[in-house]
Amino acid sequence: MDAIARGDRATFECVYRAHKDDLLTVSAMILRERSLAEDVLHDVFVNLSRIAGEIRLTGTLRNYLITSCLNRARDVIVKRNRELPVTPCIDDVAQHASDPGQSLANDEELVQLNAAIQLLPTAQREVVTLHIHGRLKFREIAEFLEISTNTAQSRYRYALNKLRHILTESHSQNEG
Repeated sequence: MDAIARGDRATFECVYRAHKDDLLTVSAMILRERSLAEDVLHDVFVNLSRIAGEIRLTGTLRNYLITSCLNRARDVIVKRNRELPVTPCIDDVAQHASDPGQSLANDEELVQLNAAIQLLPTAQREVVTLHIHGRLKFREIAEFLEISTNTAQSRYRYALNKLRHILTESHSQNEG
């Protein structure tokens, strides 16, 4: 943080490269619109460069950035105060498959999964996104969302059940 506060561009770029993909995924899954997620990512890093000297981390920089990203995404939702259009966010995982046919199948599955995640209630979508894309433990999610660990785990469990139902229903409709 001290190096960033001193204006060390190389350190800032290293932090940006290390965390931008995770932060963009988290904000995109919460906001359901990639352009807004990119704005959130930009705001988080501009703010980091501006207040780096004032920040006293109690955890990891990664957790601080995810918290900042989540809070900024929530601010955007409150400001817009209306339902945002669904724009599925596809992870880069499928793009790295060695078999092009498999990559195409993975892309389709990711589109379906991400679209299904967008149908979850906000509270469940936040927990799923933070656990899967943010790679946070339920204890950390509970701290971020200011809920109990049991509530975070319950929301995750309910979300998985709902996702199973949505995907099974979608699969059944595609076969029929």
